[in-house]
Amino acid sequence: MLKIGDFSKIAQVSIKTLRYYDTLGLLSPAHIDRYSGYRYYELSQLVTLNRILALKDLDFSLDQIKELLKVDLSSEVMEKLLKDKAAELQNRILDEHARLMRVEGRLAQLREALNDRLKPVVLKSSPTQCLASIRQILPSIKDLATWRQDRLEAIDRRLKEASLRSNETSILIYHQDEYRDEKVDVEIGRFLEVKKQHAELKNMNDSLQISTLPAVNHLATTIHTSGAENIGETYASLSGWTQANGFIPIGAWRELSYTPGDPGERQITEVQRPVMKAIKFYSQLEANEMEPKIIKKNGFTLVGLPYFGKNEHMEIPQLWETFNQRMNELGGLPNETGDAAIGLCITPEGEPIDGAFEYVAGLPVSEAEDVPEDFVVRHVPDYTYAVFAHKGDMPSLGKTYEYIYQTWLPQSSYKLAAKIDFEYYDADFKDFAPDSVFYIYLPIEKI
Repeated sequence: MLKIGDFSKIAQVSIKTLRYYDTLGLLSPAHIDRYSGYRYYELSQLVTLNRILALKDLDFSLDQIKELLKVDLSSEVMEKLLKDKAAELQNRILDEHARLMRVEGRLAQLREALNDRLKPVVLKSSPTQCLASIRQILPSIKDLATWRQDRLEAIDRRLKEASLRSNETSILIYHQDEYRDEKVDVEIGRFLEVKKQHAELKNMNDSLQISTLPAVNHLATTIHTSGAENIGETYASLSGWTQANGFIPIGAWRELSYTPGDPGERQITEVQRPVMKAIKFYSQLEANEMEPKIIKKNGFTLVGLPYFGKNEHMEIPQLWETFNQRMNELGGLPNETGDAAIGLCITPEGEPIDGAFEYVAGLPVSEAEDVPEDFVVRHVPDYTYAVFAHKGDMPSLGKTYEYIYQTWLPQSSYKLAAKIDFEYYDADFKDFAPDSVFYIYLPIEKI
């Protein structure tokens, strides 16, 4: 059998494409290692791959190719398919030529007006904020305007019932990088003026979430005032500025809408994107790549509060807030070792539940006894670890994990020794300030 990288080189097809074909059920690996996740292919699968590539070159869709792979095509059937495809392409050429003429006419009108509508970009910072929000996957982007207004009204009613004050600014967060017409994952919310514990809002509404929006060191922002139909130009302007000025995005797109003071005034929308200087980000990655510390650490026992899910509403920061509050109330845990606080992440064995995982925020103890209510005990055995330092704010944390699992680990001579990792918070951690550092421990073993 061949590793996916070797199969990719022989077939002259990228690993990303092979993974995508696997997702679609077009070409699945002959074997997947359940611990390392490595994909293995057989040399005979090149025949199927070449057939896929040939049909794709003839402009058949991947869905069509999937059906065609199920049958052996006679020459007569293939001839008819190709004639139909030729007719389809000819009609498409005519349609595209007509569209080109319309575009060229429109382009002449836009050249001068475009520059007038593009707004300057300002770099800001944002503090940690408490957010009351509703998140949902909409069937279509066309539903967004109505859904947004309805949910904002529902949030305002619920906050009023709970005597919680919010400011007049609403925030819309897109939880995907790319534009989508369908299955749009969005979150709408209000910022709370006074921070409240989540427990006070349990009986309000199951869909309403109270969460913490992490602080961001750098937000690229620009103002949009010319109507929803032209907001794509503002997004394009902000993306262009980000790239031209040496930044990379590290978080979700946001739209802050400010309620006009006068009913006749137009609503102002501030488009935002968390960013980080690319040279700083890649220099950090380079430092990590050159110096992941390889250490041996004895096993330990962790007592803490658990969470199971996908952290879709920033439940983990909320978990830490609850844990810290409980520690203040309890005065600590029995038999604490005095070591750093630990956030232990455990991926379920067997089939993962739609990407969900367990996260335990806790403290190591020499012996687990008199465990507080709602707390759990987790035992971690001896392992050899690769230890990485994450520096800076929380939005860039995803990039650090992406580097560890998608770049460093595949290129190293190691594989995962267990389906866990943990975050180690000692005195270097300063609540995600620019000079804050905490450590990510990855259990490894030689390949």
